[in-house]
Amino acid sequence: MVDGYGRLISWFMLTSLVKASSDHQPPSKQGGGVTCYTCVNVSDNLMCNQYAIDSPCPEGEDFCHTLHIMDSTGASVVVNKKCADTTECWPLGVGCVLVDTQTICVSCCDEMYCNVTVPTNQSNAIYSNRRTQSRTKVRPSETPDLPLSSAPQTLVSHSILFVVLKSLL
Repeated sequence: MVDGYGRLISWFMLTSLVKASSDHQPPSKQGGGVTCYTCVNVSDNLMCNQYAIDSPCPEGEDFCHTLHIMDSTGASVVVNKKCADTTECWPLGVGCVLVDTQTICVSCCDEMYCNVTVPTNQSNAIYSNRRTQSRTKVRPSETPDLPLSSAPQTLVSHSILFVVLKSLL
């Protein structure tokens, strides 16, 4: 007999599969060059990676975006992983913020399966664009990849909250 928690997880997994299949594009439309672990509203990282949909990111979505919500003890509550573009993945859009008793961490990276782990603190909730930078020349005058500690904390908190709200809608 499946309890309420098991039904909830099953429902989230089914929702994730339906969304992933509806987002699937023919191979000619794909080619972002990166493949990410993808899952929606699962309870922990192991479950996400174990049941992740394995398909290349669509063109224009060159980042793996990871949202991790933890309770006051640091235990996972929600894990969301997906392909994303530069509107969701940018240097000031990553990090961790405390909301009530939960910690919300966001990280972005652009290498194959780079989102295998989930961010748990400021040290590993990072923005990494190694592939993107190697494909395009970036002039020093352009926006650099700033570490989270050099950005105003209020802006970072608002950016993370915006990304969290956008990903949950």
